[in-house]
Amino acid sequence: MTELPGRRRAILKIIVAEYIASGNPVASEVIARGYSLGISPATTRHEMASLEEDGYIVRPHTSAGGVPSDKGYRYYVECLIKESKLREDDQLAIRRFFYEAEPEPEAWARLAVSILTKKLQGIAIATLPRAPLCRFRYVDLVALQDAIVLLVVVLQDGEIKKRVFSVAEVASQDQLTAWANRMNATYKGLSYQQIGSRKLDLSPIEEEIAEVIMQIMESEDRHEHEQFFLDGWRHLVTQAGFVKGKRILDLVEALEERRMLVSLLQSLRNESGIKVTIGNENEEQALRDCSVILSNYGVDERRGAIGVIGPTRMPYSMAIPTVDYVSAVMSDLMSRMPA
Repeated sequence: MTELPGRRRAILKIIVAEYIASGNPVASEVIARGYSLGISPATTRHEMASLEEDGYIVRPHTSAGGVPSDKGYRYYVECLIKESKLREDDQLAIRRFFYEAEPEPEAWARLAVSILTKKLQGIAIATLPRAPLCRFRYVDLVALQDAIVLLVVVLQDGEIKKRVFSVAEVASQDQLTAWANRMNATYKGLSYQQIGSRKLDLSPIEEEIAEVIMQIMESEDRHEHEQFFLDGWRHLVTQAGFVKGKRILDLVEALEERRMLVSLLQSLRNESGIKVTIGNENEEQALRDCSVILSNYGVDERRGAIGVIGPTRMPYSMAIPTVDYVSAVMSDLMSRMPA
């Protein structure tokens, strides 16, 4: 963004911080009385007029104080609080919560939502870590009765999927075990597309089994990000003032639709670090009065996402480093898990 002159930067930072804290337009008198900027009230008013002209603040009416615009919040996030860090005691508390939790990703995702909701007073979301494409680890085939077979496929991330189906002819357990061993040796580490492209001399029953495996894996890939944890609805009520009129209903409905949340999470697919979208930067109409802070976590291909949704006047200097630190702790825990 275009660099602002020093005085204007200082005044914008004060306006944003004061407005986040109070929700009231910030008058030039408040800045002149409360802060030692070494400039007169008249100069403060002049600088505020320049900030308004450049689109960093707006005024509800002529005699009112300044309110940050989306552009003002963006400058605040990008240029004025870039180096914000969590206090050491907050870091220690968060890390302790995670290390005392059950050592498995679902417990960590639930805990992340709880921490973000309580600490930031917003709506928090977390997904379980997984690879963008699931990969085959091994399959077990169990003869049940006649031509009925239980297929148990284990994916690379440890997820287990089961399917009971009938095959064209009765097969012994020894035959099923031999077929499973052959597939395990050939398909290990492959995606369903790669399995489909492997040219093997398969029997009709083996082809049928391979087709079931690919169907299971393709279904898993389609449902990426659909399992998530969400909390903080109560903050829509306590902070209802940040959404005007019918928009609060639109926001509730949009959050209840999995499509919007899945779309938000998928926007992180190729990004690392923190992603912040503010007000009208959000593609979803229901989020135009909100800011969204998201981050990936995980190791290698196995990634999840966490984040928080709140008013555009959310406390960015706390929210951004909190989301960032929680995601870093979760990545660290993931790196310690056995492969």
